[in-house]
Amino acid sequence: MRKYIFTAILMIAATASAQSSYEAVRLLNSDLVGTARYIGMGGSMASLGTDISVMGTNPAGTALYRSNDVMLTAGLSTAKNEVKMAGTVSKNDNTFFSIDNAGVVMANNIDSGILKFLNVGFNYKRRNNLQREFAMAGATGGYSQMYQMQALYDAPDIPFDIAEMSPQYYTSLEYSWLALLAADGGLLYEGYYDEDNNIIDQGALNYDSDYMLYASDEQGGVDLVECNLSCNLNDRVYLGVTLGFHSVDYSRYSYYGEDYGDEVVYTIYNNYETKGSGFDLKLGAIFRPFEESPFRFGIAVHTPTWYQLTDRMSAEIEGHKTDFVPGYMNTVSYDAYGDDYYVDYNLRTPWRYNVSAAYTFGNYLALNAEYEYSDYTTAEMEYSDSYFPKNMPVNEEFKSNMRGVSSYKIGAEFKFDKSFSMRCGYNHVTTPFKKGAAKYMLLTNDTNTEYLNSLETNNYSVGIGYRGTTFYADASFLFTVQDAEFYPFYDTYVENDIRYSNPGAKVTSTTDRLVFTLGMRF
Repeated sequence: MRKYIFTAILMIAATASAQSSYEAVRLLNSDLVGTARYIGMGGSMASLGTDISVMGTNPAGTALYRSNDVMLTAGLSTAKNEVKMAGTVSKNDNTFFSIDNAGVVMANNIDSGILKFLNVGFNYKRRNNLQREFAMAGATGGYSQMYQMQALYDAPDIPFDIAEMSPQYYTSLEYSWLALLAADGGLLYEGYYDEDNNIIDQGALNYDSDYMLYASDEQGGVDLVECNLSCNLNDRVYLGVTLGFHSVDYSRYSYYGEDYGDEVVYTIYNNYETKGSGFDLKLGAIFRPFEESPFRFGIAVHTPTWYQLTDRMSAEIEGHKTDFVPGYMNTVSYDAYGDDYYVDYNLRTPWRYNVSAAYTFGNYLALNAEYEYSDYTTAEMEYSDSYFPKNMPVNEEFKSNMRGVSSYKIGAEFKFDKSFSMRCGYNHVTTPFKKGAAKYMLLTNDTNTEYLNSLETNNYSVGIGYRGTTFYADASFLFTVQDAEFYPFYDTYVENDIRYSNPGAKVTSTTDRLVFTLGMRF
């Protein structure tokens, strides 16, 4: 008999929350985006500077400009997912075009005392492109989403007397909408347990499904507008500050279903969207310690991004069995306002730290290396409405699931002559998730049970460039590969003193990306 496992940090949670660390992590991550030159060098230009994109890593990099710069960058990407689960392989391809980057730097030659240049820059970039199509299917291996629904239904101290509750009463309780949907849809049973919490009455339904299917369509992303001010002090010290304004517009439609072999099927449909805005501040410095040497090193600190966000979601469960309640059961019926559930909240991302070093060999070779670190366990959420307590359960989930993330970058640029150059770069990002991280559904209004534990990310890039008297053009190719573990639901239990966990699916994601930049320096 199954004995359900509940995570301690969630058993002490005081209120229902609509968010999870998995919804927030997409706002903590950042894609490798920028000019084609910047991408061609693996995003490693923090100490080299003289590229508009560096204002987002080390704001002092624009202080090395001695002329004005204006540019536009576009990209063509093909994203591929290969999902392996229980011997079944699912493949997904998605190709899209995007305007990735547009910006300007205005260099002002002051040449007054130690102040040589005072430069101003503005930049737009698509910081995160969240567009993706994903699908997986395979044998369940004896696991089922309905075990999770049943566990939520049977959780202590949460009343589920469906017949007596009014929609207005639902909104004031500590409950799980996923369990409410499943109960109203006739998917659950009244289980009975012994003193050790083992099920002693299995009920009428058999949860040993044969086959599962999941698919999702994600759209939108995070846009960023940056305003930069930098100065050159005696060609030895470069200082900069960048103020960033973030805009979030993300949506996901998904469905999950299980087949029990004899026309016994159920499907849950989910709609989820996040919209909002935020701001952050970046401070940076570059030093050239030796007057006769081109060596320089840089440091930068990125404050947290302070977001104000709104999540809106709805879900429906459809059962196809004679003893299931026919038709759809949806979350709208549980909302006191008769609409999709929504919640306003604030998100504070972690601090980020960057160190870098660069060296140039004459006018033909430039090298840059850098390291960046951010501790994802320190991210925090709180409700915007003062009626709710500030400490949301998801903040404990950040500490339980997340870890510190390191990025290693190296880039090189070789000039054939004054006009043509070749570039290459490598960029490695460690996983943000601890081993065994999971999405816990207890005391949440979220009905999306799926979660993805992304592992390390590797970016490989090459590029070419042309520099004329005024006009310049760059092109780069970026290849990104990332492994991940996908789970359509969390299912962990103990049987005969042995602990079993849903093995999930192995995901390999690759992206081929062509990036082009056109610009003028004058």
